[in-house]
Amino acid sequence: MRIPSAGPVRSVLERLRTGIARELPEAGVLTKLRDTLDRARREDLSRISARIQREVRLLRRPGHGFWGSRLSLVLGLTLAALGTLSSATWALATGKPVRWLDGTLIVGEAQGADVAKPVLTASGGFVFPGGAPRLDWPTSGRAAVEVEGMGLIGHDGGMTAQTAIASIAKTMTAYVVLKDHPLGAHDDGPTITVTSATAGLYPQAIARDESAVPLRAGEKLTERQALEAMMLASAGDMADLLAVWDRGSVAKFAAAMNAQAHALGMTDTVYTDPTGLAASTVSTMADQLKLAEAVQHVPALTAVVAETSAQIPVAGRVKNINFDLGSYGIDGIKTGTTAAAGSCLLFSAHITVGGRKLTLLGVVLGMPGSTGTPWSALKAAESLVHSAEASVRTTTVAAPGVAVAALEQDGTRFGRLGVAAPLTVVGWPGLGFRLSVTGDAASPRLLITRTGGSADPVGVPLTTLNVHTTPSGKPATPAKSATPATQ
Repeated sequence: MRIPSAGPVRSVLERLRTGIARELPEAGVLTKLRDTLDRARREDLSRISARIQREVRLLRRPGHGFWGSRLSLVLGLTLAALGTLSSATWALATGKPVRWLDGTLIVGEAQGADVAKPVLTASGGFVFPGGAPRLDWPTSGRAAVEVEGMGLIGHDGGMTAQTAIASIAKTMTAYVVLKDHPLGAHDDGPTITVTSATAGLYPQAIARDESAVPLRAGEKLTERQALEAMMLASAGDMADLLAVWDRGSVAKFAAAMNAQAHALGMTDTVYTDPTGLAASTVSTMADQLKLAEAVQHVPALTAVVAETSAQIPVAGRVKNINFDLGSYGIDGIKTGTTAAAGSCLLFSAHITVGGRKLTLLGVVLGMPGSTGTPWSALKAAESLVHSAEASVRTTTVAAPGVAVAALEQDGTRFGRLGVAAPLTVVGWPGLGFRLSVTGDAASPRLLITRTGGSADPVGVPLTTLNVHTTPSGKPATPAKSATPATQ
């Protein structure tokens, strides 16, 4: 057995140390390895070589005194360093990357080659367990309720059947005005001066047996005050005033309402007036829910419809006839009552389930009542919101210790990945979700997305459930720990 002299060994160690210092200056583990090599170089390697040669010549193997000595320790460290660094040398020479991740060396992954990546092993679909939601539907008319961004909880009656909608139409009137003249949530906006012509809108509304507030020529209203009078007191004369102020005429404004409805995908809605008094102004539950969703993105409008009262210059203090405000989290949107439409309500409510704030949106149409306050619709909406909130709850999709993913390399799967803390979702029985994984071997993530919903997916980190190796026998990179998450 011939032991190489100390010179070549020292030279190899020096070259390896220099190369690694240049290529991987930030690797903490390699820093420790370089320190070991520094200490090894300072040892008298020629003495080590001579001692081993003498032992081999005399005994064909090292003597008992050699094992456990400082000399054997230095040699062991040197050989271990050479074994590890030979892989690094090969990688540096061939141009294939060397990566140190969480203390584990992965060598020989050429650019463009198939590297380890996370893949889903659990089912890609998840259905919220339990029986169908038990909602308290009204005994007449039609109704529907949804969670914004998540989907429809349920409906009673045709979603696309057209019907008159009464003063619910004023919701689109306010939406168009605020698109043309945007306000901040608490801004007053520009001043509107009441002319002799627009002052005449009040007696005209009274003659039609329409809700109205007094107007006086020369009166100055802010945009916000006009919106408050229209949305809280359901003043039809104020809807016409805003239409003329915004577009110059009621006819032009009605055209703008239909254009906006088309832009929102309200394909079965026709507006013929800004007040909703005309029976020819019709819509559907599906379309009104689309409008309710759009309203949630206009802070000035959500702020106005949540007010219980407002001060108007000539009319004085007007009250919101949506008497559901504050009940079961209800904070809007618009009432409506005519002989053609019956008693109606487009509503919103904010609830908290599993620590997550949700917005319930709903519509009640065609309830008994033809004039005044739509009491039947208001009562039906309260019951519907209460039962909908009871139907929405949380459930666990992925529990700690249960594998939902693995790493895959060259077509072979290995290891087990799971969540470190429970992953829960908010929903109701029958609601569907999609599961997927993203990221790389160092930072895999589990994504969960509501099927058919508009809410953004939620991603949580995955962690290794056990120690594993790659198909080539090398240790795989440990994944990072996860944190609790709820969608």
